[in-house]
Amino acid sequence: MRKRWPRILSLLVLSLFLATGCEFEEGILERFAGERLGLILETEPYTYERSLETRLINHISKRFDLQVINPKLLMDASTYSGRMLEDYCRDELGLGFLLTIKLTDIIINEPRPNLEIEPHRVAVEVSSTCSLTLIYTLKDLAMDQILYFGQSNGSSKMTNRVNAGEGGIQLDLDEFDPYKLVEEAMFAALRNSDLL
Repeated sequence: MRKRWPRILSLLVLSLFLATGCEFEEGILERFAGERLGLILETEPYTYERSLETRLINHISKRFDLQVINPKLLMDASTYSGRMLEDYCRDELGLGFLLTIKLTDIIINEPRPNLEIEPHRVAVEVSSTCSLTLIYTLKDLAMDQILYFGQSNGSSKMTNRVNAGEGGIQLDLDEFDPYKLVEEAMFAALRNSDLL
């Protein structure tokens, strides 16, 4: 019995030590569950900005208990200005918060080939990458103050491969899609931020 106590005591101390270091910290958006949130995505002028906004809104709505809308879609584009948008969100739409996400420094590298030749194998790999910076602000519209702000980086990679060897030919091909690269880099930056 005496030999068991040191083991039990060390297991107890070890479990307490591990439990104190494993606290889960919730993201910023988790703290606003049940609220109504306006979301604006600002990017360099791309034809797929609206698609990125829609994917981002759907992702946040599904992941958190938030009602998320894009107020720019409901507002006349000719009257759009920063202050008017905030007033419109608060007074007309009844939103409590406005999350503005800006994607900057978007760099899409064109596909680059890489050739590997080995004694019984030949491989061709064509890779394309994207990197970007995500900057966000979360504003309380009732108090007219910024609650949170920050930035993070994200990247993505798309690779096509052709392998030929003794076992035959293997193809792993996808069409080069810059939208998909930007979208994946945006979600990578979002995961790297404090928002989630």
